[in-house]
Amino acid sequence: MSQERRWLLVSRPVIGPGLDGGPALLRELIPALPPGEPVDYFGDPLRPLRRASAGDGLLRVPRLPGGFGAEVLERAAIASALLSRDRRRQPLHIFLAPGPVTERVAAALVATPEPISTTTSLVHRATGGMRSLWGVAGTVLRGRKHEHPRPAPVVQTLTCATGLENYILQLEALDAVVALSDHTRDRLLAGGLPRGRVHRIYPGVDPRIGGAIDHPDALARRRAILYAGELDVGATDRLIELARTLSEPNLRGWRLIIACRPDQIVDEPERARLARELAGAIGAGTVEIHGEVDDMGALQRRCALQVFVADKIHRRLDIPLVVLEGLANGLPLVALDRAPIREIFSVGESRARNVGVRVDPSLGPQALVAAVHDLAGHPETLLAMSHDATGLVRDAFSSARMGADLAALHRELLSRR
Repeated sequence: MSQERRWLLVSRPVIGPGLDGGPALLRELIPALPPGEPVDYFGDPLRPLRRASAGDGLLRVPRLPGGFGAEVLERAAIASALLSRDRRRQPLHIFLAPGPVTERVAAALVATPEPISTTTSLVHRATGGMRSLWGVAGTVLRGRKHEHPRPAPVVQTLTCATGLENYILQLEALDAVVALSDHTRDRLLAGGLPRGRVHRIYPGVDPRIGGAIDHPDALARRRAILYAGELDVGATDRLIELARTLSEPNLRGWRLIIACRPDQIVDEPERARLARELAGAIGAGTVEIHGEVDDMGALQRRCALQVFVADKIHRRLDIPLVVLEGLANGLPLVALDRAPIREIFSVGESRARNVGVRVDPSLGPQALVAAVHDLAGHPETLLAMSHDATGLVRDAFSSARMGADLAALHRELLSRR
């Protein structure tokens, strides 16, 4: 396939465990893309996401040790690769959250600046790439004409929707913008983006990773409730309230497992509050608190129910992959009735799939606790919901559907050229 028709998928490198955002989405997406449509992406050539026969190209940008400075250098090295001469006619799909850096990079790529130095020094190439990016992006964002518009489409998938209204003007320069929920799509349209440029494609996971809970004996072995989300103040309040009821009849013998990646400023004090308030339950083994989990699937298969109790999705995909993985592993969902997570339920209802319970967040923590107790007290309902949960992933939130929808968008954009 010629490079003019071969898409370059742009994110931080898809390397190692513990991925989130764009790399996590690409780890699900790339193996599900249709055969015969190779792509290029940033990853580990020794661990490709598809077989060599797929023809994918892997661009290596090493994960650099250190903090923010190393991350900036890593992103600059990616920018340098994107601005090389042999990439100037290649269609690009950016999987990054909107922000001042991302949108300036996107603006520069749309404008196609002159190629930067071909020196092999990572530092020189990175710094040169950033100077080139900022110069061209500044010209584009000031509204000046550029002599060499990019001869190939540039698309962005919003891997986080926080603050997107601040970047509508920059997003207008792209050929298409992909929203991961109807809620984000509606915000983009309300901000003034043309309807024809906004596409909603739900994230997806491989439904074959797990399966439904088949019978009461299996359910009895999995009497645990999982929360694998963000630890904001509201989430901590609700988890503490739920944990305090584990000795009540419907939840007697159940555990609460909290698995939250420690990667936010708000997380540290809330994690400390959980440890303090639930010290007795943790000591008794009825509450477990985990940080980074090496095998989330194995942890999910210890559980029979998942909850999503954060006040909002802070810096994540609109519909978190970990929630979809939980559904694929047969875990019904109890969640606050808020956008965009409520779309799991609305899509389920449209397909006659009952996958859990929505809770009015204005009713306080007790409403969520009551919903969990009610489900735990009706095992036949839990088993039916478990089958609907796995069915909904197959129907609407599979990686195969995501890959097919994205490939169709890519073909449509190329046909316009």
